[in-house]
Amino acid sequence: MLHFPAYKVLMAALSITMLVALNSVRAQLMISSPNGEMSIKFGVLSQFQGETFTPSGKGTSMDLYIRRFRILIGGNVTKELSFFAETDNPNLGKVGYSSSSTKGASDTYIQDAFMTYTFTKEFMIDAGMLLMPVSHNSEQSAASLLGIDYGPYTFLWSGPTGSRVGRDYGIEARGFLGEDHFEYRAGLFQGYRGAYSLKPERITLRGVWYPFQNEPGYFYAGTYLGTRKVIGIGVSFDHQVDYTAYGADIFCDYPLSNRDVPTVQVDFTHYDGGTFLPLIAKQSVLFVEAEYYFHEVSIAPFVQANYVTMGTSVPGNVDLANRHFLQGGIAYYGKGHNFNVKLGYGSYGGDGLTSQTQVLLRLQAFVF
Repeated sequence: MLHFPAYKVLMAALSITMLVALNSVRAQLMISSPNGEMSIKFGVLSQFQGETFTPSGKGTSMDLYIRRFRILIGGNVTKELSFFAETDNPNLGKVGYSSSSTKGASDTYIQDAFMTYTFTKEFMIDAGMLLMPVSHNSEQSAASLLGIDYGPYTFLWSGPTGSRVGRDYGIEARGFLGEDHFEYRAGLFQGYRGAYSLKPERITLRGVWYPFQNEPGYFYAGTYLGTRKVIGIGVSFDHQVDYTAYGADIFCDYPLSNRDVPTVQVDFTHYDGGTFLPLIAKQSVLFVEAEYYFHEVSIAPFVQANYVTMGTSVPGNVDLANRHFLQGGIAYYGKGHNFNVKLGYGSYGGDGLTSQTQVLLRLQAFVF
């Protein structure tokens, strides 16, 4: 049960951010050349968040802050050559559960930056700063997530490999084969470079089979809210020296005859950092989330479950213990992914770890 101060935080967040979002959602801004071949468009992703966090037996921290604020830019140079980039300033204003009273004020930085040359739909080349295809969840756009956020263990490889929030620098080939029912992605990335940048490059591979419609863009979605009928069965592989990650996932986003949409995603990934990346201990990560979207009222209850199973568990060690995060909540899609409100309650725990609870209220305004 929420304490009264936490209740006031959440109600204040909802009232303020609904006003902000309703005034923020507009049609996209795009400039095109007379022949329509060259274009550039601009957008914004804004996520305002209210949060309470309670370690077992301790006080409850409360924050009102900006979870993400991104400026997006994309377009076409020619019919074949497109580009995309965005900035981010995450957790702006957050204090969190710590002895410091300093509000988060991180610098704005580049979050994504890449260009794509499309030879045909069967063969495209992406080059730049790219999300890594280690699982379905790791390739999703933050603007179209099903739950309130990514799984907390989705990018656990990011720091040790020298990646930036799940992105790495490199080049990737991708395309759709078999009448668009099969997708492949094969990339060569920097990975962990080491002193003097002498280490071999990082290799990624991903394949997905779609019996119905595919996921057409570079970024996957957590749910298409009835606009596509998608079942995707995927496998992924990530390797550098003796670090290896491999996994399988299934994503089902299937509109019913009444236009309601049940969505289920299950990702399993096994990691072994070897001697090359010892900070990535041998472990397996299971990510599960599900939602049922009631089309008539634009409301969707959702659940998310995350489990880390270590090769050798060390109880009490936050990095080496078996651990989990469970979350349930409800979303209101007032304007799909352009404007929505999500409320969730989550619980962290694990072998010998202090149990923690979290309440999140997220409001999103997105234009692109």
